[in-house]
Amino acid sequence: MRLLIALGLALLVVDTWAQRSSSFPFAPLVPLAPIAVFPERGGFQGRITSPAIPSSIRQSAFSGDACSTSPCGPNTRCEVNRRGIALCRCLDDFVPDGNTINGCKPQCVNDNDCPDDYRCRASKCVRVCVTGACGLHADCDARNHRAVCRCPDNYNGDPYQQCKRIETQVQFDPVSRLPPDPCSPNPCGTNADCRTRGEQPVCTCPIGHEGNPLISCRRGECIEANDCPDHLTCQRLRCINPCQEVNCGIEADCTVKSHQPICSCPRGLGGDPFVRCRKLDPCEPSPCGRNTNCKINRNNDQQAVCSCISNYIGDPLTGCRPECERDTDCNRNMACRNDICINPCTNACGTDAFCEVTNHRAVCQCPQYYEGDPYSRCFAECTKHDDCRSYQACYQLKCIDPCEGSCGIGANCKVEDHKAICSCPKDFTGHPFDRCKPFTPEDLCFPNPCGSQANCEPGFDSSGNDRPVCTCPRGYIGNPLVACQRGECQSNEDCRSHEACYNYMCENPCYFNQRSVCGESAVCNVKNHQPVCSCPPGYDGNPLTECRIRRSGPGFSIGHGL
Repeated sequence: MRLLIALGLALLVVDTWAQRSSSFPFAPLVPLAPIAVFPERGGFQGRITSPAIPSSIRQSAFSGDACSTSPCGPNTRCEVNRRGIALCRCLDDFVPDGNTINGCKPQCVNDNDCPDDYRCRASKCVRVCVTGACGLHADCDARNHRAVCRCPDNYNGDPYQQCKRIETQVQFDPVSRLPPDPCSPNPCGTNADCRTRGEQPVCTCPIGHEGNPLISCRRGECIEANDCPDHLTCQRLRCINPCQEVNCGIEADCTVKSHQPICSCPRGLGGDPFVRCRKLDPCEPSPCGRNTNCKINRNNDQQAVCSCISNYIGDPLTGCRPECERDTDCNRNMACRNDICINPCTNACGTDAFCEVTNHRAVCQCPQYYEGDPYSRCFAECTKHDDCRSYQACYQLKCIDPCEGSCGIGANCKVEDHKAICSCPKDFTGHPFDRCKPFTPEDLCFPNPCGSQANCEPGFDSSGNDRPVCTCPRGYIGNPLVACQRGECQSNEDCRSHEACYNYMCENPCYFNQRSVCGESAVCNVKNHQPVCSCPPGYDGNPLTECRIRRSGPGFSIGHGL
């Protein structure tokens, strides 16, 4: 409450560096930005806001009357630097609670607040593997906030008490000449594991067990927190109440949820549960000025928040006044009505009119292309084509001749269904929306109307009229009106030896139009791309026309092109 009264409208600036606690080696450094008290429309909110500051660890600085106003939160100390600025720093073993304006809190509540090789003791994070954590000659490893002790090579014993060097003389088996297995028979205690290290037995208790591995290992009550009831946690293989390890603030309660201790203030009390809980009502008496409301910010340590009553403005810490008494108290685009700055354009203009504010006054106008009185009604000549005559079109809310400026040079225009139809006159060609020019035969093939890869030449139809003639280039086949594609061959050499090139395709030369090129009953064979017709054994005749059953004498054969 004293912070809110002392600050008023003064700007609160934040120093450009953040405090790193010397006893908390992993506290991050965060660059900060200015913070200030900002007026809001409809009232002044007397609370500190910091829109540009991240919600991580922060150090805050105040200009003004240095530390005399006690601007810092709980568990902090106030220092004045050489520029006369008050700096809020956390006390030793404390870290910022969001920022040092709110105060500082203990480094930790439970082990999970610390790195894995630290644990929480007396609200401070301390190293796990410190002197005395393990027995004499034992090695220490930090795992999950706990010290795990083990004996090094050639040592055995209880690593939590003392590891002793193993001094034995290796005895070789007289038959195999191999050293004996030091773990057979098992020299360790009950339930203990034996491992060979440097030809020496090393006894250890299995995970989840405790005891002296040279004597006996017994299963612990737990390994992790989930092995315990929800209101307990696991430490050194025992289920314990985690509240025993936490120091909550004065009058604060400690409850356990999901194995974690939680410090909180009882109902009716407020404050920092890690420091002190106390009963208070920051609004009695009210720290706010005239014409204000005082409310308790229950999300920010029960602090009082002052705000102006409805339609009043000003500093709620000193007093609020009506928003306006005359137009000049408002922005130029607002007017003063009943002590309130309002938009004078509200319900000021007629239907379809728009409003602009000039020197606190509403000025109404009809939109472009509209007609009428802007203070009563604005209307358009048309909003669609059907509002106009059939030879007109609706453009920019007016009925116009659609042919004006629509067609190209030399083109004709007529209106159909409110639309301009452009066309080139007879014996003219070209694009009617660009330019029409007298027709020439070359225009038949520009642009090319034929199919892909086809050639176009000016020609005539059966009636003698000009028309384009489409043909496929030499070596191409297909419909020239659709597409031409390159044929399989140009000559017989482009085909296999038993094929010949016909119409740029490799075909069987023994057949033409699906009919044999040889005579009836003749046999056709292909040699060097050529069909060779012959009469089969026992037949006579001309194999190009007909073969008949031989009556006597040898047969003969005839080849095409030979």
